[in-house]
Amino acid sequence: MKKKFTYFVFLSPILYIIYQISFNLNIINPLSYIIISTGYISLSLIIFVLSLPIMNNLIDYLDRRSLGFVTFFYALVHFIFYIIDNSANLKYIIDDLIELKFIQFGYLAFILFLPLLFTSTDRLKTKLGKKWIAIHRLLYLILLFSIIHYYLVIKADYLIFALYLVIIALVFLIKFGMIKKWIEE
Repeated sequence: MKKKFTYFVFLSPILYIIYQISFNLNIINPLSYIIISTGYISLSLIIFVLSLPIMNNLIDYLDRRSLGFVTFFYALVHFIFYIIDNSANLKYIIDDLIELKFIQFGYLAFILFLPLLFTSTDRLKTKLGKKWIAIHRLLYLILLFSIIHYYLVIKADYLIFALYLVIIALVFLIKFGMIKKWIEE
């Protein structure tokens, strides 16, 4: 039940995106809209996943593994539509990778997602033991690269970026406070 609920809640934004590109006449470039929207959703979900330990009540309703898959799904859609927007032209994509810092950080964040995806089974979690925890801590690095990727994309309006930074800072302050409390006990 937790898996179904998690998938239902967190995959519903894709329906909103589809609705918007189908019926919103103000969206001139649907590919760009999908890339931007899935980027925001990916970043938001990364922060949400990292904040789960401080939201004890939510953990009872959500399946963390499914939430990780959904987060990867949005990052994958973001990446795929970036490729489509570049006409799947390998030369353009390689030129972007070589010349554009924000693309480099985006690629790094996406590539770091892959070990998390491939080690998200009970069998590998058991087999890897403490290494599994270290692998899944890559999410912090993914967050760092994702926030840098987003910062480098911004041309003028930094308000949403600033809100992301405030939320990230609050999450880490609360998590640090919880860890400090656990150490003191």
